[in-house]
Parts: sequence; structure tokens; C-alpha cells
Amino acid sequence: MNKAISSFSESETEQYNAYIANRFEGAEEITEQDTSFLKTWETIISYAAIFGAAEAINTKVCPKRPVTFASPDTVEMKMYDSFAGKIPIIYVRNTSDFEQLVTNIAYKGVRPDGLETTGASFLHGKTTRFIILSSKPYSNVPASELGLDDAEWAEKSMMLRRGHECTHYFTKQTYGITNNILHDEIMADFIGLYETFGFYRAEWFLRFMGVIEGSGRRLGFYTKDLSENVRSAVSELVKTAAYRLEEWSGTDEFASMTTAGRIKYMCRNSPLL
Repeated sequence: MNKAISSFSESETEQYNAYIANRFEGAEEITEQDTSFLKTWETIISYAAIFGAAEAINTKVCPKRPVTFASPDTVEMKMYDSFAGKIPIIYVRNTSDFEQLVTNIAYKGVRPDGLETTGASFLHGKTTRFIILSSKPYSNVPASELGLDDAEWAEKSMMLRRGHECTHYFTKQTYGITNNILHDEIMADFIGLYETFGFYRAEWFLRFMGVIEGSGRRLGFYTKDLSENVRSAVSELVKTAAYRLEEWSGTDEFASMTTAGRIKYMCRNSPLL
């Protein structure tokens, strides 16, 4: 048994069980999807193909709070045909451009605290849905910690975020559920890594989370409201889940599944349980 769990108080046991509970259990799949927002984006993307993505953003997406792009030629806007369905994606390779764009669109011009550690923004409203991606090092982990080249890691980080955010989009579309908790993050990073590299490496995920000491610190964000004992137990649980997923990714069962099927499997069978 996990040593931290054996020393739990009654309230810590309740906190732990509530935290690792599978929120997808019993959720019914949503069969009808509203994709009417895509028509508007198809028009915007066509405009971007002629005048450039930066101009399309300032003219069609955020005309009330236009972005003063430092590197407009490195901004791209595409309709991505993902495993979750079509989704508009804005790729922003300049960090200051990304942060200003997210500030102006998602936060109505008021820069939020901690934006420097944010690498993606998924906007999901009643009438529109789209993703904004940066090429910041994923989870603030430098290329050197993974044995990769800086330029390669910048592009891979962007693709990893794409798979990650599309996983959140998939669970929102399929079950009406997306949470900022570890079950969701484990699934999203798993799919992001596999989609980007063609393999899943538990060690990398644990570095992103900070379970393996390095530059990653994300676990602290997702467990900040837990007691020290419960945080310690969850950290051990995350480690076990990561290596269990790595083993699963090498099985024939895994190979026979579509990406959508893999996410549904992880929703039903939480890696944390």
C-alpha cells in the first residue's frame, strides 16, 4: 500500500477518494453535435489564405482589441481535421504574439497572472470553438532535459499541445465533460505525446508534471488544494498510472484502437484507479 495512504486521517481519505473519482463513469455519449460555428471559421480561414493569418485575426476574430504582432509571418490559421472532429487552430510561434493574442481574445485585454507559463488556450463557447497554440517548450521543460534539439522541440511542443487540447475537445464533445484535474491531464498528455512522437514515454510525462525532478511543475497546480499527505499519495499514483499507460501503449489491444477509442477507454477506465 502507498505509505501516504496508510497514514491518512478520515478527512484525507475522503479528500483522496473524491479527487481520484472517475467523473466520466456513467456519462452518456452525446450523439448530436452542433458544428454550425465551422461555417464562420471556414470564411475566416479563406480570408487568411489571401491576406495572412495575422490580418484575419485582427479583422475577423478580435477587431475590438487587435494584436500588434511582432512576427505576423509566423502566425498560421488552419482547420484541423482531428479525431475530435474539425476544429479551427491558430498557431503562434512568437511568444509575445501568443500572449497578447490570448490576453486580447480570452481575457478581454487584461493580461492574466501566470500567462508566461501558459502554452495553449482552448476557447469553447456557445457559438464558437477554437484553439490557440504556442511553440513554448511544453510544460516549460527545455529540450535539453529530453535530449532533443531546441528547434525540433519547439515544433513538437506545438503539436503536443494540439493533441492535448483536442483530447479535451473530444471529451467535451463526446461527454460534455472537461476538467482541470489529473485524470483529464493524464489522458491529454498521453494522446498528445503519442500523436506527436508515435510513442508514449512515461518518463517525459513525469518530467512535465514534476514527479521526476526538473523544470516541470504542473502537478503542483492540479493538487494545490490537497493536503500534503494526499498530494504525496496522488504523486505516487500518477507515477504508477504513467508507467501502466506506457505498458498499455505497446499492446495489441492498443494498436487495434482508433485515437477516439483510446480516449473512450481511458475515460471508462481511469488510469488513476
